[in-house]
Amino acid sequence: MFLLTTISEALLYLCFALLMGSYILSLFPSDLIPTIVVPRKVKLLAVIGIALFSFVPLISLLMYLYEDYGFFDSLQSILLTFEVGKSWFFMFIVTVFLGLYILFFDKKQSPYYFIVGILLVFVLIIGVGWSSHANSIQSLKGLITHFFHFASVIIWVGILFVITWFSKNTNNWLSFLKWYHITALYCFGIIIITGFSLMSFSTPLDAYPDTWMVSYGQSLLIKHLLIIPLIAYAFINGILMKKRLLINEDFDPRPWTKVEFFIILLIFAATGAMSQQSPPHSLFETISSEGFSSLFLLFHDGFDFSGMAVQLVFQIDGILLMGISAIFIVMSVFSFIKRMPAIFSFIMSLFVVIAAYLGLLFSIQIV
Repeated sequence: MFLLTTISEALLYLCFALLMGSYILSLFPSDLIPTIVVPRKVKLLAVIGIALFSFVPLISLLMYLYEDYGFFDSLQSILLTFEVGKSWFFMFIVTVFLGLYILFFDKKQSPYYFIVGILLVFVLIIGVGWSSHANSIQSLKGLITHFFHFASVIIWVGILFVITWFSKNTNNWLSFLKWYHITALYCFGIIIITGFSLMSFSTPLDAYPDTWMVSYGQSLLIKHLLIIPLIAYAFINGILMKKRLLINEDFDPRPWTKVEFFIILLIFAATGAMSQQSPPHSLFETISSEGFSSLFLLFHDGFDFSGMAVQLVFQIDGILLMGISAIFIVMSVFSFIKRMPAIFSFIMSLFVVIAAYLGLLFSIQIV
């Protein structure tokens, strides 16, 4: 069930990104973007996906209540009394409106049509924030912070997603990069600021290494490490790509944006895993109820929790692994300069994360 929910969360984010990206790109004149075609049936599938994938986390709760109350009573109780159920019911109603809107008005070319579509997606984002950890912890502040965080993510990723997989050619790619690079930088800045804020809701920033002892902290660490190659690909696709296209207008940048997209997909998966795990508001209580992370126990085993804390003490093995991680990130970028296949760079990026992860876990000292 955990794996199913994690995958469904990642697919949910992709459905949001597809809709947002298609509507935003439709607002731009043809000389600023390549030729893009997102079929209506694909948009409708994305809307259906939002309704279905957002319901998956409710299945475990439904199964828990089913034995005592039956299916229909349990479903009614979830949708009317639980916040996660109320938020899904709200999102379901909005997806019905959005689906009908796409079904009957998809051929419209007026900018107002696309703006209404964007607004409807924003309303759905509110529904996601309603059921988030942040909203349960900080109520309105958490909801607003989550909204800006998630909205920035799907604007950035949505444009990249649609331009990568639905562009029919690479015409005007330089013109596209000029405005998209700036948009991505603004979105990334908002993501970083709101991300730290969301993180502080559940865990004091100075206790970040302590959270690595539990599953939520492990997922968060992997997510953060994946941002390293993501920044490298933003540099490749935003800076180096411009120089390459100025030299060779026929160069196809899409294999490299696909690599960046797959890194983002892994980040979505890590985020989906976090949504199914308990944030360590109280580390002692989390460990007492859920135990230590199985990944953490691979490196540190044979102790009992009694007021411990994690301290980073970099020794020779940890320093070497972090150095190897840095070499891999250089190789990832250098592979683009040397015109090597994008898949090689992607493999190097995975090694970046693995080496950095091992370097940090080997540098842990329990005090």
